[in-house]
Amino acid sequence: MGLSLQEQLLKAGLVDKKQVKKAAHEKRVQHQKKRKGRDASDDGEKQRLKQLQSERAEQDRKLNAERAQQAKRKSDQAAAQQLIATNHLPVEEGAVVYHYVAGGQIRKSAVAQNVADKLAEGKLGLAMHNGELVLVPAETVVKVMQRDREAILAYNDPADVEDEYPTDW
Repeated sequence: MGLSLQEQLLKAGLVDKKQVKKAAHEKRVQHQKKRKGRDASDDGEKQRLKQLQSERAEQDRKLNAERAQQAKRKSDQAAAQQLIATNHLPVEEGAVVYHYVAGGQIRKSAVAQNVADKLAEGKLGLAMHNGELVLVPAETVVKVMQRDREAILAYNDPADVEDEYPTDW
């Protein structure tokens, strides 16, 4: 094999051992400086990567929380629909027109007088089940509203009704 450049120069007598050692020393020193400088940039790179990882982890946590919230909302809606399905009464046509607000619109339904009275007193509520309007008992309405408020179309909560009229007119 061929000799290295240093060995060739030494053999030719152009340089002495002291100069070869000095050159090797300087080369090592430069290499160490370069490595230390690179390590400093590596630290910056490591910090940047660490920051990116923490940002991604935060995004993942937010997405997971949002997905969990959506899953809970879906399960609550399904539970509300099941409660309505098991406890509903069909609305029978009657002579009294009962008005209620659903979806920002005033709607009406013809019901019997006793059903209209129970709706007004808060003993019954109105809900949609499989595309048709159904009556739901008050106890069920309360349970359904705990899970999904939008499932109930109309309910007059007796606790919200003020029976006393103002006396200071």
